[in-house]
Amino acid sequence: MFNLNWLKKLIFWDREDETLLGPAPIASRPIRATSPYGTSIWSVGGGKGGVGKSLVASNLALSLSKQGKKVLLVDADLGAANLHTFLGIDGGKGALSSFLKNEISDIGSLISKTPFPNLDLISGAKDSLDVADVRNAQVTRLREALKKVEYDYAVLDIGPCTSSNLLDMFLMGNEGIILSTPEPTTIENNYRFLKCLFLRKIKSIADSQEDGVLKGMLQKIFSESWSQRVKTVSDIIEQLSMLDFDQGRMLKEDLSATSISMIMNQTKREEDAEMGPSIQRACADYFGMDIGYLGSVGYEDCVSESIRTRRPLVTHYSASGAARSLEACLGQLMNRANKTQPVTIQF
Repeated sequence: MFNLNWLKKLIFWDREDETLLGPAPIASRPIRATSPYGTSIWSVGGGKGGVGKSLVASNLALSLSKQGKKVLLVDADLGAANLHTFLGIDGGKGALSSFLKNEISDIGSLISKTPFPNLDLISGAKDSLDVADVRNAQVTRLREALKKVEYDYAVLDIGPCTSSNLLDMFLMGNEGIILSTPEPTTIENNYRFLKCLFLRKIKSIADSQEDGVLKGMLQKIFSESWSQRVKTVSDIIEQLSMLDFDQGRMLKEDLSATSISMIMNQTKREEDAEMGPSIQRACADYFGMDIGYLGSVGYEDCVSESIRTRRPLVTHYSASGAARSLEACLGQLMNRANKTQPVTIQF
């Protein structure tokens, strides 16, 4: 059985996290993330690079397109954009940074066709924009643009980071998919990513209230006299409920509204795959939230071969165990999405 005792030591808040990572996004009250056309936004991210986010994002998008869904794949991994390579094509006619820097006003002008039916791409191949250069207003502008595209799904590949702006980008999705591997470093980074994610949402919810009541209570909870009582998100909700039951209930409901799931990638042994459910249970204890576990994808030579030859896994190696596992993860994700309400906490 996978032992998570070492992970429990990460429960204590880092002092820099208590600032909740920068100014809050532009908001009034949380809104739905779905577009008028019914576009569902999926964000693929996590706390560590090199774990397979681009591989999963591109192949999930391809799998959806094979089902007849109209899909827009967006390379939002600023500074390390390479989704076009996973599709076996050159970079698109523009880059996402052109939109984020207000060089163009119509995001549709960046959309390129791919050789795959029903799948289009916004590339980041020519991006020179650093994560630090992205501002809240730019993330808000991207969200608004994606709400208006005429696709069934928009799949975002987001770079590894816990900066406030990339957290906001991840949170714009109806579904958030976090990639992990069995290595302890990846699990630690993803735990920190989740912690920052929930703190970011708490700040946004508090700042969206005009009366400032929730913000005042949270400041009291994080004050020095209370700080030793607060170790986890669950502790925040518990202490808030003691101060004001309705505020505590509201915060828990709002935090629970976003659907976040995890895929365990590059598993080699049976115990590697068992880590996923163990981490899921740990997250339920420490965050008080349901982090869905979609399944595991085993390590296979054909995965690296598909990347090297620029031939997508689910189209050219569809009989492989890895491709079948990804299809199964997609099925779990769609079942999970169908059982939950649309996201109601957004910025």
